[in-house]
Amino acid sequence: AVGGSAGDAFAKRAGARPGLVDAVRILDVAAIPPGRIRELRAEAAAKAAGYSLVSWTGLTPVERLEGLARLQEAMNDAPWDYEETRWDAERVRERFDGNLERTGATRYTVGAVHDESGELAAFSELAVDPECPEWGRQGDTAVLREHRGRRLGLLVKTAMLEWLAEAEPALRRICTGNAASNTYMIAINERLGFRVHGPGTRHYELPVAAVLER
Repeated sequence: AVGGSAGDAFAKRAGARPGLVDAVRILDVAAIPPGRIRELRAEAAAKAAGYSLVSWTGLTPVERLEGLARLQEAMNDAPWDYEETRWDAERVRERFDGNLERTGATRYTVGAVHDESGELAAFSELAVDPECPEWGRQGDTAVLREHRGRRLGLLVKTAMLEWLAEAEPALRRICTGNAASNTYMIAINERLGFRVHGPGTRHYELPVAAVLER
């Protein structure tokens, strides 16, 4: 529910348990200073020696399914109001790729591979609806715990923006959502130029059984 809205008041009066506060941020692509993304990518690359970038459009390549499943599980330690989820290659195909097939959006994915082990250590994905090419929707970004601290999040996101500049010339704005407590990702997004848009929202949980009893 949006903070201060009727939905927010209803949730509180109904006795719902308050959870995380989220904020929407929007990047005005045209407002990015010339050379800024290239500069940030070079900064990240200097800290990410021993990693190589890979990218693909659309469905996840077969050879990346298991790696993407591990990265989806890595998000279980991010700020989140829901139970941990277990991922495998089949779930990636069903939930991650299945949603893409249903919406018809074009999905771009950039990953960082650990050169020594060949492990997919980080990824970021973003979708663009062909019917509204001016807007991009930032999806998940994750880094495996054992590979954190090497600026891989910044690396894959800057690589994504440079790719989109060529692949989606009509793109004007990108929206993303972050839990207010996810300071790591917020710091990256703000360095890229994302700015808060509108009031934040709070998650609420209300068991149906509790409502029926009342």
